[in-house]
Amino acid sequence: MMTSSAKVRDFGSLLNFYFTSHFSMIPWALPIGVLLAGVFQFGNLGERYELSSMKSAGISLLSIMRPLILFAALVTIFSFLCSDYLIPRSNLQFLSRLHDLKKQKPTLSLQEGVFNEDFYGYVIRIGKKASNGKDISDILIYDHSSQDATGERTFISASEGSMYITRKNKFLVMKLENGAIYQQPAGGSSQRNQEAFIRTQFATLYKVFDLKEFNLDRTDEELFKGNQKMKNSVQLRRDIDSLNNELGKNLSPIVGHFVLSKISKNDKEVRDTSKARSRVQQLSDEFVRNQSDTALLKKLTSQWQSRPDSIMKSMSEAALSNLNDLKSRKNAYDTNLKSINQKKAKYIFELYTKYSYAFVCLLFIFVGAPLGAIVRKGGYGYPLLLCIVVFVVFILMNTLCKRLSEALTIDALLAAWIPCLVMLPPGILLTWSAVRDRNIWRDLRLWIKSKLSKS
Repeated sequence: MMTSSAKVRDFGSLLNFYFTSHFSMIPWALPIGVLLAGVFQFGNLGERYELSSMKSAGISLLSIMRPLILFAALVTIFSFLCSDYLIPRSNLQFLSRLHDLKKQKPTLSLQEGVFNEDFYGYVIRIGKKASNGKDISDILIYDHSSQDATGERTFISASEGSMYITRKNKFLVMKLENGAIYQQPAGGSSQRNQEAFIRTQFATLYKVFDLKEFNLDRTDEELFKGNQKMKNSVQLRRDIDSLNNELGKNLSPIVGHFVLSKISKNDKEVRDTSKARSRVQQLSDEFVRNQSDTALLKKLTSQWQSRPDSIMKSMSEAALSNLNDLKSRKNAYDTNLKSINQKKAKYIFELYTKYSYAFVCLLFIFVGAPLGAIVRKGGYGYPLLLCIVVFVVFILMNTLCKRLSEALTIDALLAAWIPCLVMLPPGILLTWSAVRDRNIWRDLRLWIKSKLSKS
């Protein structure tokens, strides 16, 4: 049985895991909350004719919306602060705790016909496991625990056996029956020692595995800090600058290879662009002088025409080899640059998503409040359906733009702001209609009827 202190520690870790897993939902929850607040509040005011009373008293809709706009502005600031400070830290803790929980689980993950590598230095395969979870058969164990130190390799096979965990969950014991141990000692100086092989039969063998590595210990969070979701805006901007510098460093060899490769190959003293230009000019002058010498030109022509076929073949093979080398270099450069650009796009999208998620909280108040004032219905019926439709459109646009930016189809900066730009025209139209007491649904129906009557 586990000690009480261990139980308390594991329960605290699970509780921490539960809470940190929900912090990442704050940027999604705040916009839908603001949208629902606007629709419900102004829908109730319109349904009870309180909104009409305030308008008849000379209070404009924007003046009525002012407290809600101020509230949405505060929510916008809070959303950005959460996205920039709270959520990166909670994501880091969540991922490290998730890693710990996955690491603890393998004590029960010995499945039938699966090679299990959860125990460090061992690979275990169980052919069949009884329903009680203890009796096993057709067992194979590859022992690599001492291979790095001594070079010895050990393989254990058994026809049947059983397994159980000791008290306090410290060890997993496998009782193996009717099997053999195969050992290949470390190779010596002679050929005979390198081919040595030992086989030992046994009736019963106890194999003990330490479960200390599966304790719910805290993983070093430094292992996960490289992910863009674990970084704040300052760190993301710094990493984007680093990636830009890395792109510049990767582009320089390409230019140097394809532009100055021949010059550098023939003249090792050429190190910069100015020397390269002088070398090109020198070669050009020599060519002009040789061209003026007709006798030398005829001599070179006759020598070229009388060349052996072997020289032509070797030249063709050399040219083909150089071409293949250039192609392979280009493909390697393209792959590397694409990888860097994709990583940069993820960082840029993550950075500006922090701003767009915050801005949409303010934008949704100009969608929800006028929408509630127009439909004049509160509660959880029709207004809730409208809110869900608007929010689903926003989420779909965000997901689509994220995938397009990661595929380098569109710019990551634009992709982060496209959902807000899509929501902006409906917000302006709805606010304009509500301020002027125009029912856009009625106007739309009348317009459609007029078009149909004319046709």
